Amino acid sequence: MTRRPAKRRKEETRDRIISAACDLFSRFGYHNTQVMDIVKAVGMSAGTFYNHFKDKRELFEQITMESLESLRVTVKLMRQPVDIWSPQERAQTLLKTFNAVFDYVDSNPQQLLMILRGSFGVDTALDWNVWNYFQGFAQDAGEDIERWINDGVIEGIDPMMFGTAAIGMCLQLIHSYLVEKKFTREDIIENLITMVLAMFEAYLTVEGERVLEEQRKSQLQSS
Repeated sequence: MTRRPAKRRKEETRDRIISAACDLFSRFGYHNTQVMDIVKAVGMSAGTFYNHFKDKRELFEQITMESLESLRVTVKLMRQPVDIWSPQERAQTLLKTFNAVFDYVDSNPQQLLMILRGSFGVDTALDWNVWNYFQGFAQDAGEDIERWINDGVIEGIDPMMFGTAAIGMCLQLIHSYLVEKKFTREDIIENLITMVLAMFEAYLTVEGERVLEEQRKSQLQSS
């Protein structure tokens, strides 16, 4: 019988640790899950765990980074290609994007709350800055804005400022959704789309405004 290469066995063990930890963190939260709980769930020794991760925090951080990077790639692909001249397509793209984000939020509430609470100074045990995790999303949005400036659709706005503002607004509403539960997912998504489109349209070029007005007239005529 051919033995699996040591590297592959190590990767499989690491994947099992991450899988078990994801389940436990999701069900019981970060603080109520201990290393020994993860070790027991996987069926391995504590020494094996520490061969892969320095501690529970490093494991949680690794899980978070991997899942957020996966979300980032998903969201980025949704925006390419998009006919930025079309208000309807802009709105549909935003709808798909925010639904993907809230799918992640609903699937990983404990994980996301740990990041947000750390960034807001609530959870001092996890002194994390939220922008270490989400600055990539702001950068992606900023790159989109810069491309649209170059295409002559919008003007007079700092791309990274727009991206940072949009992501910050989204995070604040997500925190409220998870903690205060004042707003439904549908209400938040609807209002986020309205606000982002309003921000976008405030910076339309003359040509961008002309195209927007033509499309609005076309909608009125067809309705």
